[in-house]
This record gives sequence, C-alpha cells and structure tokens, in this order.
Amino acid sequence: MNLTQVKLAKSEWDTIEVPISSSEMEISNLIKSGYSNVNIKYNGHNSLFTFLKIPVSDAMTDYLFNTYFGEKINKLNKLYSESLNIASVFKLSVKSKPQVKKADLIRIEQNDMTKLNSSVVYEYLLIDILNQLLSCKMKNNNTWQIHYFTLSKLCKNDILYLNSHINNIIHNILDIFEADIDISYFVENPYDFIEKNTLLLKYEDMKLYDHQKQLFTLVKNPNPKLILYIAPTGTGKTLSPIGISEQYKVIFVCAARHVGLALAKFAISSNKKIAFAFGCGSSGDIRLHYFAVKDFIVKRNRHGDIIYKKVDNSVGDKVEIMICDVKSYIPAMHYMLAFNDKENIITYFDEPTITMDYESHPLHETINRNWRENLIPNIILSSATLPKLHEINETLADFKCRFDGGEVFNIISNDCKKSIPILNNNGYVVLPHYLSEDYAEILRIVEHCNNNLTLLRYFDLSEVIKFIMFVENNEHIHKNAKIERHFGTLNDINMQNIKTHYLRVLGKILPDRWSIVYNELKRLQSKRLISNETVDLKGAEIPMRDRKEAVDNGSSSIYITTKDAYTLTDGPTIFLATDVEKVARFYINQADIPEHVMDYIMKKIESNNIYNKQITELEHKLEDLLESKNSKDICTDSSKEANSLLKQSSIKNKGLSDNDKDIKICKINTDLDALRVLIKPAKLNETFIPNTHLHLQKWASEVSIDTSKAFTCEISEKNIVDIMTLSDISNSWKILLLMGIGVFAQHTSIAYMEIMKSLADQQKLYLIIASSDYIYGTNYQFCHGYLSKDLVLTQEKMIQALGRIGRGNIQQNYTIRLRDNAQITKLFWEEMDKPEVKNMNILFSSQVITATVLP
Repeated sequence: MNLTQVKLAKSEWDTIEVPISSSEMEISNLIKSGYSNVNIKYNGHNSLFTFLKIPVSDAMTDYLFNTYFGEKINKLNKLYSESLNIASVFKLSVKSKPQVKKADLIRIEQNDMTKLNSSVVYEYLLIDILNQLLSCKMKNNNTWQIHYFTLSKLCKNDILYLNSHINNIIHNILDIFEADIDISYFVENPYDFIEKNTLLLKYEDMKLYDHQKQLFTLVKNPNPKLILYIAPTGTGKTLSPIGISEQYKVIFVCAARHVGLALAKFAISSNKKIAFAFGCGSSGDIRLHYFAVKDFIVKRNRHGDIIYKKVDNSVGDKVEIMICDVKSYIPAMHYMLAFNDKENIITYFDEPTITMDYESHPLHETINRNWRENLIPNIILSSATLPKLHEINETLADFKCRFDGGEVFNIISNDCKKSIPILNNNGYVVLPHYLSEDYAEILRIVEHCNNNLTLLRYFDLSEVIKFIMFVENNEHIHKNAKIERHFGTLNDINMQNIKTHYLRVLGKILPDRWSIVYNELKRLQSKRLISNETVDLKGAEIPMRDRKEAVDNGSSSIYITTKDAYTLTDGPTIFLATDVEKVARFYINQADIPEHVMDYIMKKIESNNIYNKQITELEHKLEDLLESKNSKDICTDSSKEANSLLKQSSIKNKGLSDNDKDIKICKINTDLDALRVLIKPAKLNETFIPNTHLHLQKWASEVSIDTSKAFTCEISEKNIVDIMTLSDISNSWKILLLMGIGVFAQHTSIAYMEIMKSLADQQKLYLIIASSDYIYGTNYQFCHGYLSKDLVLTQEKMIQALGRIGRGNIQQNYTIRLRDNAQITKLFWEEMDKPEVKNMNILFSSQVITATVLP
C-alpha cells in the first residue's frame, strides 16, 4: 500500500473550506453538544406548536385540536368506532371554545396554513398512519400490525409539544389492540416493517451512538488511558474528535490523508481551530488554519507600508485539533506540548492497523518510533476492526509500564440497522447456513460470527427469516430456540435481535437433522442477481427461442457498463481492485464504443492536451511573476521554501520594473483566457453512458426487467472541461469520466483526485474504481460494491472493504458482490495467525524495529 506522507497541496486546502451540508452540520453540532451531555436527544421535526412558534398552554392545545385536527379525528370516529368497538377512545375532554390570547391568534394567521400536511406537521403523520391501521384492522387485513409497529415507534420519538389529545388517542388505541398483536408475524415479516420502513429512519431522534457515549464518558477519566475504540464504519467514529475537543486538545493521526481532510472539513464548518502536520520534518513545517492563527510576521518598507505579511505558524496555543499523518506525529506532538500540558492532550489514532497486513512496510518503522517516543498519556486507537484484548497483551503491558496508573478500556459496538447482503460470483446470497454440509463447521462459523458481531450487517434479512421459519416449522431445532421463547414484546423486535436469533437458531439445530436442512435449503435457494440473457455482449436482442438459462460461470452481474448496469440501483458503486488500470481498460473495452466515436473523442482529447501543455507553461510563468511582484507567502509553504521561491522568481524576472511585470501579467492572463476557451468538452452519446435512457433502451428494454431504480451519473459540462484541462492523467481516465466512472488510485494528479472526491461526495459518479489504498476511510456513500479477484485481503482488511458500502443514513438496496468465492472463507472462518495481531504487538512496543522497504 502506497500511503503518501507529503504536504497538503493548494487544491486540498481549497476543498476543506467548502461548507458541509445542513444535515452534516446538525450531526456535528450533536457531537459537540453530546460531549457534555451524552444522553442528548432531540428531533428536528415539527409538532403544530413548534411549526407555529407559539407558547404552549392547555387552552391553545384545545384550540389547535379543534381547528386543525378535529375534523380528521371525527372522520376516524365515524368510520371505525362502531365496527372496531373503540368509541371510548374518541371521548375527549376538549373545550369547544377555549379562551386564547388574541396575539397568538394573529401569529397563527401570519402562517400559511394551507401547507399543513404530514411532511410538515408530525401530528398529521401520526393521524395518517392511524387511519391506515384502523382501515386494515376493520378489513381483517393482517398488515394492520405493520402500521401498529410504525405508530408505536414514532410515538416514542422526542417531538416537542406534541398535541396531548392526539397523543392520548393514539396511545389508547395501541393499548386496546396490543392483545391482538402476533409477535411471530413481526419476526416473519421484518422486511416490510423494519428494513423497508422508511418512516422509522426518516423521523428517528437525533442522538449519539452508544459507542460515542461510552467514548465521551471514558475520556473524562483523569488517569492515563489507552482506549481501543471499535465500531462499524459509517457510524461517526471519525467525527468523535470534534466532541472530544470540547475539553481536550486532540492530535488526530491518519495514515490515509483523505480521512484527515474529511475531519478537517467538518471541524472548520464547526468553527474548530485546527492545524495540519502533513509531510513534516520538524514542527516548523506545521501549518495553522486561519481560525487558529494568533500572530502574523509583518515586514514594512522605510515608509511604513506593509510589504510582506504571513502567518506565524509557530504560535499554536489556539489549536484545538491537530490533524497529521503518521510521519509527522512526533513533530505534531512536540508542537502541541509546547502550548499544553500532556494530560490535556489526547492522541486519536485512526485505523492504526493500516499496513499491518504486510510482513514489512516503510511505515512500520515510523509507527514504532511514534509509539516509543510518544509522551501523550491518553491514546485512542479507532477502527472498525482491532485485535481482541487478549491478542495484544504485549502492547497493553507496554503502555501500562510507560504510564503510571495507566488503564486500558475496550469499546465494541455492533450497530446493525441495515442489511447489506453479500452475493457470490454467481449471484447467490452468502449466509452461514449455506457454507457447509458439515454441522461441526457450521458451529465453528457460528462461534466466529458471535465473536465478530459486526458481520450481522452482511446477513440478508429476508434469507435469515426463511431459514428461521423453515427450521422452526419443520421441528429441526430445540424448543428453547423458538421465536416465542426470545421475543416477548415489540421492544424486542429489531434487526439486531432477529439476526442474533438467527445465529442462536443455527447453533441449536438437532445435529442429525442438519444434512436435511442444508440440502433442502440449498435446493430451494434462488439467485438474487440473474444474468441478463435478453441481449448479447454487443447489445443485440437474443430471440426468445435462443435464450438460455443463466449458467453458474462466476461472471454474475460483471457487465456493469452494458447489460448488467441496471442492477446498480439507488446510488454509486465502488469497484475495489489491486490492478485499477486493468479494470478500467476492461470497462472501456466492454462498453463497445465504436471506433469512429473513439477516434473523434481521442482527437479532441489530444487537441486539448496540446493546449493544456501551453496553459501549464504560461501558468508557471505567471506564478513566477506574481511571486516576484507580491513577495507573498502561502500557508502551505514553510518560510524556507517561500524564500527559495522568491529568490528563484526574482532571478528569472531580474531587471523588470513593477510596471513591466504588470504588463506581462496582463498579457499572460489574456493568453490563458484565449487558450482555455479552446479547450473543448468531449461528449459521449447517451447510449454509452450507463443507465441513461438510451443506454437502458439498448441493454435492458425487456418488459420483465425492472429499471425503475437504475442509477446513472450526473457529470456537468464544467466537470468535463475541468478534467479535460488536466495534463497529468491518462486519456483512458478522461474517457471513463465521460461514462460517469472515476478512478481512485495513487498518482501525481492531485487536481484530478479533488475533482473525483467532489463528484463522489455529491453522488454524481456512477462508478468508482478504487485501489486498496481507499479501503480504509473512504467516507462516500456507496450502494453497491465489487471486490475484485486480484485483491489479497486479510480478514480485517476484508471487513474494512465491506464497510465502504451502505454508509448512508437510509435503507436502500445494497449489495456486496464478490468476484472470487474464496473470499467467503476469508470472512466467515476464524483467521489464525493474523498479521495485524503480530505486527501490532511488535510495532506498538518499546522495542526498536527497523523497516524493510517493500519493492
């Protein structure tokens, strides 16, 4: 893995200044407030009171009920009271003419009350669901229980000033029908009322994850502490330093720089004072963000005019969060210690096991040196996967020896709000009960999964239920493993408990029945993804008589720029591979772009490349002139480097007066504008852009193929021009962009990567092809992911790879698609002699090691 430890480029500085979205800002504020109150909980959705912004009183409660809810409630009373025997519920003590203040009535009249609906006012949402519940109940339609479940959950949300009359009606009805609830029905049908119940996620309370609550509580312990912080990807670990920085100074260490930049973006939007240490040889290379600047170095001419002003980066007493790479930790640590007591600093090491799947790596010596020379007594090691405590006894003992009174804490979270099914290379769902006919092996798998409950996220819920009901209905399990023994109330019904019950059931099969269970379920198993056999690889329709049943040849859904593209739904896809260029070439070739079209595009690209070269040369001349004229430092350079640049530019422009320089600068800018106009975007016909209308017409026009959720890219002309102006990326990557495909790999074009990251962040790309460098800490939202055959993964690294998918806050159609079924074994069987365990005990110790640089 090539993890560059170099200074930030200007384009990277620019990206961290882009404000985060309002929803992201809400999360950041929650984390900040949650540090001092870990039980903080609120809901941003409006009751009628909060919508109108009027004071709460009994009289106003009655008035609003009569005016805005009474008609709907009376209608429910007339429709359902008699048939369902619930008339008593609607007998309310509501004054018909309550005395309310005239000022409040005027305030109400100033609102546009015609816009009131269930998306604006929470009471209307509850009334709508109540209506569906009662309607289904009256018709003896069993789906009333789904609405009952939804209503019971939504009523528990922390909505301010919910109308008490509406609240009472709903709770009374829930109480009346509670006796009719069939718990087995909920366990048998979780797909409808949990997995696809968008209301529960949309209207859920804002609160900290349990692992964040534990972390914020533990860090307040005054003693030296080492915290192993393990939680699934996409659950806020990387943002936790924003909360910690409310009390402590934080040094955030990340081997993967894009993780640090993501944190920086949130921190800056949250008005946190931050600094950067990337590629630092000493503390003099550290750079402050503007919010953290305290002093400036100013030089004046003999008339007193300022001729030179730059940030004094040596004064960092305002810094709250220092973001650094592994190489720069020691300089960053000494920098922070110059302004703070060590007890008031926390070192937060993100993904500490990066590179530890290698026997040797250039970063190993640096990691070891950081641990040996570390003076900070408070350390957090944060990852979705870390060795168990008993596996790293040497590291724990070393920490306790170095810091008197040191304590070790372990936070393990197994959040499971989503199902992200794993599919093998033939399109079948992967679950433990399909993996072996030998029940002893199944028990080994069950034990492994119970020890690594993060795997529950990758259990397909519908397949889990099929298994549970099959073995229970056919009496293949012990009685103490049945549903009725483990689910007593609706509070027990959630995705985590159902999947945990699946493991319990799998471990309680009557041993002599396992062969029957395994063979029957394998026989009944159907493909989740079926190859598109309606067209050939050129897009020509295959006549019905010539169509063949899909063969299990390991190539399920691989043609994602052509006939299998429609299977990629709801959002972007990531394709993880070692040889990124090979995958990129495959998808360009497989797109079957005609030769004349490719020639036309290549001519445009080559023409643009000529202009790009001229633009680059002029830009360098312009930079030299501006450096010479303005004598102005930039925050990404050290003073030594700045002085060197000034010296070089003054030599190049020796003899030119300021007036001559101004004329020359004006001429270069004019020439640049003229050249930039000549850059032409190259566009592809929609037929070659996956999941556009014309593309779907060619590749998936069969009536039986559902293309309603097929996801496509949204690449603007500006994006295309920006990419076309780059001279340091291959032409093939430019062609891929025209198809909505970006490439994440180690290369020299920082500008390309920043454009791709921006498009990925906005979910504008159809597909991202990424090298293993981006397995750790890629914070973009992906709905589907492919693991290439050429990936060599340890168990920990594979779990990290799976964590790239399903990171959004809604439940969509997710899949993880394996190109090599051998990866299944890597995931579901305990891995012996884990390299991460071995290396962590060696590197996180006081023993000096010497790195062996990989070829």
